[in-house]
Amino acid sequence: MTRVDGSLAGSLAGKLDFGGWTTTTFPGGVAGRPALRLARRGSQLRGPDKYKVLAHRRHQAQIKARRLLDLCGA
Repeated sequence: MTRVDGSLAGSLAGKLDFGGWTTTTFPGGVAGRPALRLARRGSQLRGPDKYKVLAHRRHQAQIKARRLLDLCGA
């Protein structure tokens, strides 16, 4: 039975070259490590007006689609 080396040192990870790219450090890092940058939550819809907003977006998208079809001559 062959022994498998699970470390990254012996695998492809040791051969990767990122062309001088480094991580960007942000304030709040610990011991010289970069701080985590969390992604923004985006526009999560909540509350009672959620479906009203979704219906408005759908209606606006339909209007834009009709205008594009008119421009294309379809």
